Amino acid sequence: MAELTSEQIRFLKEQKIHLKFVFNAQGLSKTDYRVIMKELNKMIAFNVTPCKKEGHTLRTRSGHCCQCDTAKIAFQKRNDSAGIVYIAGSLTGEVVKIGFSKAVEIRTESLNRTKYAGFNDWKILFALKSIDAGKIETKSNSLLHEYAFSLDYEHDGHWQDSHETYHCAYSKAKGFVEKAYKTEKYSIEIELNSPTEKYEFRNLKKV
Repeated sequence: MAELTSEQIRFLKEQKIHLKFVFNAQGLSKTDYRVIMKELNKMIAFNVTPCKKEGHTLRTRSGHCCQCDTAKIAFQKRNDSAGIVYIAGSLTGEVVKIGFSKAVEIRTESLNRTKYAGFNDWKILFALKSIDAGKIETKSNSLLHEYAFSLDYEHDGHWQDSHETYHCAYSKAKGFVEKAYKTEKYSIEIELNSPTEKYEFRNLKKV
């Protein structure tokens, strides 16, 4: 399996795209990786068919070469910004996840069907709607980095890294989400706020 090249990583950093938004599309058609990337909230695919102009192998979710035309990235970011920020919890893993979705009502099914991070008992505990949801989600995950961990899991026959997954209590995760939108004074609307006593896990920082 080919990994990202140093040139590609440099390009992604220049475009301010975190590696958690990058998807390994090796062996998948555009039709297939587009569906999976949308489900996983991925922005850029690598290991794709080289573009005809320069032979680049980074494409947006829609299949456009983002190295030839970086405007495609800006369009994708604008399109992904509005939506839902959610907090999900797994009792089996004693972990929480902060994520972004366009349709949170189907996200629980998706997380459990794909066994995200290796667990299939995910439950959405909290959700907010905002035109700045993408920014809120990114900031929240940045604030929680001390509690982050990553696990490989299989999705439709391809191995992926779990991101936005934390060894911490639900209340701590929620506190950072609130800090993320209150600090920047983003307008939000609470969609879901469930009782969560069972999800007050231990707070374990990375060593």
